Amino acid sequence: MTGVSLKCGGRRPCGFIFNRLRHSPGKKYNGMVTYNWRSCASMLALSVDSDGHDVVGRRHFSRLSKEKATAPVNFDPSKRWMAVPPANAVHLSIGSVYVYSMWTPGFTTALGVVSSAPADWTHSQVLPVFSTAAVVLGVTTSALGSWVEKSGPRKAGLVGSMFWSSALCTTALGVHLHSLPLLYMGYGMFGGVGWGLMYLAPVTTVMKWFPDRRGLATGMALSAFGAGAALAPVLIQTMVDLFSVAPDFIGQTQQVILETLPDGSQIVASDSSVGTPGQHVVVATESDVGRLNYVTTGPGVYALDSGGDTGMSKALGALGLFYGVLGALGSRFMMVPHPEWTPAPATSKAEEVTLSPTTEIKQQDIGLPVDFVTGSTKQFPLLWLSVFGNATGGLALLSSSKLMITDIWAGVAPEIVTASFATGYVSALGIGMAAGRFGWSALSDYLGRKNTYAVFGLGIPIVGLAPSLCHSASIGGNDGIVLPLLMTFYGGSVLAITFYGGIFSVLPAYIADLFGQKHAGAIHGKALTAWAASAVAGPMGLAYLRSQSVEHGIQDLIEKVHDPGAFHQAFGCSLEETETIRTLIDAKTITIKRLMEVVPDETIDPTPFLYDTTCYMAAGLIGVSFVSNMMIQPLDVKKILEDMDQKEVKE
Repeated sequence: MTGVSLKCGGRRPCGFIFNRLRHSPGKKYNGMVTYNWRSCASMLALSVDSDGHDVVGRRHFSRLSKEKATAPVNFDPSKRWMAVPPANAVHLSIGSVYVYSMWTPGFTTALGVVSSAPADWTHSQVLPVFSTAAVVLGVTTSALGSWVEKSGPRKAGLVGSMFWSSALCTTALGVHLHSLPLLYMGYGMFGGVGWGLMYLAPVTTVMKWFPDRRGLATGMALSAFGAGAALAPVLIQTMVDLFSVAPDFIGQTQQVILETLPDGSQIVASDSSVGTPGQHVVVATESDVGRLNYVTTGPGVYALDSGGDTGMSKALGALGLFYGVLGALGSRFMMVPHPEWTPAPATSKAEEVTLSPTTEIKQQDIGLPVDFVTGSTKQFPLLWLSVFGNATGGLALLSSSKLMITDIWAGVAPEIVTASFATGYVSALGIGMAAGRFGWSALSDYLGRKNTYAVFGLGIPIVGLAPSLCHSASIGGNDGIVLPLLMTFYGGSVLAITFYGGIFSVLPAYIADLFGQKHAGAIHGKALTAWAASAVAGPMGLAYLRSQSVEHGIQDLIEKVHDPGAFHQAFGCSLEETETIRTLIDAKTITIKRLMEVVPDETIDPTPFLYDTTCYMAAGLIGVSFVSNMMIQPLDVKKILEDMDQKEVKE
């Protein structure tokens, strides 16, 4: 026997098998070691499954499988808390999706850097990106919910983390190339898929470990989601400050002579003694530079295409990698309990035999069918409206919180409402959402679900009276009341956002109370269509109402201009050239901020009032939700099921 050759038609090299056989040598033959080829054949057989697929080649996926993620049946119940940190790590990563408002100011000044250039995106163009992500989230949870359950939390979490990381990196590329489709594809499409998968996997995992304390489990899981939203603003602002670069400063507005081009953009005029003639520029006001930490040269004229950078694209890319790694690590260590595992010590067989004849049907074993609930009950549409109205206002605030706090209060309290203050405000909303998700779900066990939803009606005066706070601060003329009014607005909005968090943490238990536990999960999925609808109505409604308010504010200020010469010097046209003025407005050359520099000093800035109609709309919707909730009456689930059974027997 001088040598042996073995050919294998499989995909896995046979060297792997031979390495295993080294530990099972046979007899020596002419000084050579022979191997047990029968063992080899057995190993070759074991390397494929019943369908002939190579399981050895797939073993590097085994740690992500549901089998590997399943704890042993005798897992110590006292250690089930170990399942919470990995799930929370995943939610900390995806929780940053809620702080979209941290990105929108940079999106709308991506080219101008210090202020919007004519080609920059408008708020109406970028705010629907968040709505797109929310809609894709709904589609993902509906279409891939069963896949998440089948594949297990590790694989679902990892895939979700990859999508979320890709979302931020694709968005970074979209900002760098100034491509709006990439923005929607990244944050909107990829982000929505990642959001859905990274939301589902941790929640279902933690709830399985705490079947005896589902309210607590939901609160623990979803509070980490809110904590991610609270921590993200600080990370984002730190990254933006690190990567941002101010554009070249040309000079004060009074020093530089500008020429307005037919498309509404402005350049340094040929007769200007300051600046390079023909250089495209943007004009930044005191309000513009006051919200930027990296601009130290003050208001004035800045050069376009001079190396300035908002830092958004680099920050998005860096955080995309960070959140991807954080989510992947959390996913890797998530685990689910064995199907036969229980949180309490198992009873003996003798006890089971004794108890079984007298054991009644448990509440979780009964429930109304989904089709009956959605199609034949009044309670479901009323509950749907209760979620929709409350969630719409919350999502409008979350999608634009940084812009809103700056627009409303930076003008009346510029020393207080700085860029850092606005970032802290967004973080405070995240903390409020986390506290609401945990706190209201726990309180609902004592107050009752309907009563807890009724408490959320306090959002009506909080949101509806918010414009009066802004008006009092702007028109009152008393600097001493500005800080108390600002703090009232701040505290009220944080309290209102706890209601938003509570809506979703209380909802699963509310559904179980009304319709029974058996099909509560499927009914919950149907009820979340209300959230998807609010995710479209809230941000897009705010964008539309704000744009209308901006238009009215600009037209009102133009009518108040008393110095036509100052207007012509600033914008290069006369007050009578209405078509040119329209072009300049569309090009973002004429803005409320710049008009405030040419109107009389006593003119009131309309910027703080841009959200009045949004607040009134949100308060009205919360009122509809309050009335809908109060109209919900309990159902006798057992009796309805008995009637349905009798009807089936007769048929």
